Amino acid sequence: MKIYNSPPTIYPVPLPANPSTFPTAPETILATSPTSLLTTKMEALPMTKAQCLATYLQPNGSPYDKLVIGAIVLKPLPNIKELQILLLKRAPHEPIYPNIWEIPGGKVEDTDPTIQAAIEREVLEETNLKVEMVMGTVDSFDYALEKKVAGGGGGEGMMSVWSTSLQMNFICAVSNYDDLAVNPEEHSKGRFVDAEMAMEMEITEQMRAVVGEAFKWCSEHFVELTGVGE
Repeated sequence: MKIYNSPPTIYPVPLPANPSTFPTAPETILATSPTSLLTTKMEALPMTKAQCLATYLQPNGSPYDKLVIGAIVLKPLPNIKELQILLLKRAPHEPIYPNIWEIPGGKVEDTDPTIQAAIEREVLEETNLKVEMVMGTVDSFDYALEKKVAGGGGGEGMMSVWSTSLQMNFICAVSNYDDLAVNPEEHSKGRFVDAEMAMEMEITEQMRAVVGEAFKWCSEHFVELTGVGE
């Protein structure tokens, strides 16, 4: 099993007061550790992007720069040990974490009327699957992204620009599993996997924590998902 930590060092969000002391790289993700996962609320579903950014704040009370959603797409089966979720393999040309597995998801756009609409759009764009229902939530996480840009004011050299993101993760049901088709611009393949398979795949530490929480949620809601035992 390979677990990819966020290089080069894990930093908390919000960012320290003096970002000039951070290590430099063309593009770097500095993420919180899984122990600082945040709570995702179902109440966020009807909110707009602006409402979410105003509601779910950084520990210092500042808003995040970006809002991201993650979709745990379920494939319920009669045996809880066989229940599967969908993972996508990032395309080899992706600048961050190429060839690493993740759940579907992406940035909430200003044009998305609600968070639920953003979930439905992202899942459809990345997998060709239609979300029938958002059933629950698992923990969120936040991270900071550093990008190198040309120095402003006529100066030479590069300067760091930092942005913070909150990723909210939701449990989703779809009906057209057989229509799975990944978008090659973002992913090279998609696969429904059980808990054991998921833990053996190349995946980031934060995503591994989210996947583990997803299977725990499924176990707790097994009867609700399948009707077995009613």
